[in-house]
Amino acid sequence: MLTEELKSEIQQAYSRFLEERGYASRYCQRLMIAEIARVLGGIEVDDDGSRVPGPHICTVEAGTGTGKTVAYAVAALPLAKALGKKLVIATATVNLQEQIVYTDLPDIRRHAGLDVSFSLAKGRRRYLCLARLDLALQSSGGRNQTLALYDDEYVDVDESHHVLYESMLKALGKGSWDGDRDSWPDEVDHSAWRRISTDHVQCTGRQCAHYDNCYFYRARERIHRVDCIVTNHDLVLSDLMMGGGAVLPLPEDTIYIFDEGHHLPDKAINHASNFIAMGSTRTWLAQLPATLEQMATELGQVADLPGAIPRYEDHVLDIGRLLDEMQALFAPLEGEASGDDDKRQYRFVMGRVPETITESASAH
Repeated sequence: MLTEELKSEIQQAYSRFLEERGYASRYCQRLMIAEIARVLGGIEVDDDGSRVPGPHICTVEAGTGTGKTVAYAVAALPLAKALGKKLVIATATVNLQEQIVYTDLPDIRRHAGLDVSFSLAKGRRRYLCLARLDLALQSSGGRNQTLALYDDEYVDVDESHHVLYESMLKALGKGSWDGDRDSWPDEVDHSAWRRISTDHVQCTGRQCAHYDNCYFYRARERIHRVDCIVTNHDLVLSDLMMGGGAVLPLPEDTIYIFDEGHHLPDKAINHASNFIAMGSTRTWLAQLPATLEQMATELGQVADLPGAIPRYEDHVLDIGRLLDEMQALFAPLEGEASGDDDKRQYRFVMGRVPETITESASAH
């Protein structure tokens, strides 16, 4: 797929950028461009247009001052367009996202002569929810009498928050604000913002009376019309955990660049892992029979609680034995552990957990 025409386009874009910016060519930057172009240009598709499996991953480590953003943008943008794919650039920090979308990409587009469009993608929590704003304004300083599904829908609005919400409503009416928390002229208190934003669990989507005017869905429509989307690691991982294509383009239609990639393992673990705190769980289980006895004493005959206590005690003993067995399986693996004794974590090469542990965990 890396045709001579594409090679020439990439080379000319890089040369033009250097010339117009007055920069000198750097060997490490040229090497990075060539390697990315080679890997992406090696992607093959079958007769149905599906990608043929292969090692189409490029990992680059380069020091500060290398010009990494220029290198991967100049190489990947023309190739993504040629392949009919969206380019998603994901970073770990807000500062780098803003630098890329407000400084680097406009600079590259202007001086490298690349005809590309780009946009910043954020999660729902960064956008105002009109339904929640309406609920907050109706409260008038007291609790709304509507039965809420979630605790944070009970809006006890103090006067300063109410003034803020009124100001936001006026700004929306004038068209001087787009509902994005980051574009509000002043810093918004976290508790005030949480009352008027939502997440994918609470969002009712098309069932919402405000769907047609929803700022999050408007922003999502915009990102599907651009060539390059700048976002953060968390949003990419959340989208993939939801099956892909929930917020960002479908994975099969996307080329991903993970800038600040050294943060990615921890981010991925936070999104894709399950955990159990064995020590504190064992302590809690040990206290449970006494807690149930106390409840039975104070509540008397409530359902079958007094009679069921021995059964609960048997379950507690069984679970305690299983936890002891699991703890014993980890004992020989202390070399794989990190952290303090009460917060010890185990990581395994390439994520391959020993079979004895996976079998025990899946059996119970």
